[in-house]
Amino acid sequence: MKRINMILSLVVVLIFSVQLHAQKQDQNELETQSQQTMQNDTLVFTVYGMDCPGCAGGLEKQVNKLESVKSSSANWREQKLKVVLVSDSVLDIEKLDKRVKKANFTLKKDSENK
Repeated sequence: MKRINMILSLVVVLIFSVQLHAQKQDQNELETQSQQTMQNDTLVFTVYGMDCPGCAGGLEKQVNKLESVKSSSANWREQKLKVVLVSDSVLDIEKLDKRVKKANFTLKKDSENK
């Protein structure tokens, strides 16, 4: 019985460690990207419906198809989409909304995106 309890405790600690590592890795990626894009026009949006890393990748692929978008990065845990614009360009929010919907997600409305 003691061995089972010890094994269960180790499994719980291992799972917690893996989750913590994944969170730190996501945070480090966002910080690196924000440092690289500080000189560019960057917008951040809330997007509902992402529940895995694959979701974030599919969303980025759709958003990157927009002409005014230089790059994008989505964080599925925080439900955030960071969009870096091409210099001297304007993002058409309606086109962005269509791309987000095409990826099967929901863009938070303007008044809520602050």
